Amino acid sequence: MSEQKKYQIIDKKEENKELSLNIKVEKDFFNNFRERAIKYASKDLEVKGFRKGEVPEKIAVEKIGEMAIFQEQAYIVLNEILPVLVIEEKIKAITNPKVEITKMAPNEELEFKATFALMPEVKLPDYKKIAKDVKPAEKIEVTDKEIDEYIDYIRKQKAEASYMQKKTSGEEVDEKEKENLPELNDEFIKTLGDFKGVEDFKKQLRENMQKDKEMRADQGRKIEIIENIIKEAKVDLPEVLIDEEVEKMSQNFKAQIEQMKMNLDDYLKQINKTEEDLKKEWRGDAEKRVKTDLILPKIAKEEEIKPDEDRIKKELEHLKEHHKDINEEHAKVYITHALTNEKVFDFLANIK
Repeated sequence: MSEQKKYQIIDKKEENKELSLNIKVEKDFFNNFRERAIKYASKDLEVKGFRKGEVPEKIAVEKIGEMAIFQEQAYIVLNEILPVLVIEEKIKAITNPKVEITKMAPNEELEFKATFALMPEVKLPDYKKIAKDVKPAEKIEVTDKEIDEYIDYIRKQKAEASYMQKKTSGEEVDEKEKENLPELNDEFIKTLGDFKGVEDFKKQLRENMQKDKEMRADQGRKIEIIENIIKEAKVDLPEVLIDEEVEKMSQNFKAQIEQMKMNLDDYLKQINKTEEDLKKEWRGDAEKRVKTDLILPKIAKEEEIKPDEDRIKKELEHLKEHHKDINEEHAKVYITHALTNEKVFDFLANIK
């Protein structure tokens, strides 16, 4: 085993689009993570005479137990090794592996079995022709009517805010005041920001609305292109992939409900649906997402599209600044995947 390679494959078996690997982890490498495992496992431990999270190692181990330490240690090591294993062994996995620890004991190598569901075959249609057939919008412009409607919207918002401010301060105020819109003049416009006057505001508003329209049109064309490619691509899609994507959508949905300070059961009663009803509704979108995640990397490979290494490095550094404990290998894989997809979308959009 090389100094850099901290694992050894002791058995390998592939059948029915599943790859099973029996892995042995170097003893010294495994032991390197004992201190981190103890620290993590004892972070919430409370022992009289010590601050929470600052219990001495010996006492922490006695309180937590060796088996709990080993389990935490194994979890940390697996998270370190599995991303490296996938890259080094060029495993074309479509989901996270099923992992079973087969040997774990003091001063011994860690052994585990990892089973990967492998990438299904993807047969691409003539994606260049499909992209070319989706024509960009001929003319995108912002009309005077749109400008006027937006300005009226701002004036109504200001009138509403003025009404509410007076009402909350205890003043007697007529409901009709909400309809008393501020006059559109230079003085009013200057309350909205650093503008010279009405015409300057309209000019900048038109430019911003134009950029927004162009961006949305470009994004819409990209979506139409990939949806048309998905329709014609032949993908032998395993159900497990769709199931996993539906579960991700479910978890995101629950997180959004929590952020809105709502109870999931109450929300489901309001819309007269069950969680299973929602999952069935999401299944079509989940299938599209999974196919997109399979098709874009395939096109990237065909066209030899790769993200710029400097961009990957820059994005990784930015991520590390905001997430100090991030797993760098995981983050790099995620960033590389996202930037590759972005470049494929741009490549397809530029075919006209």
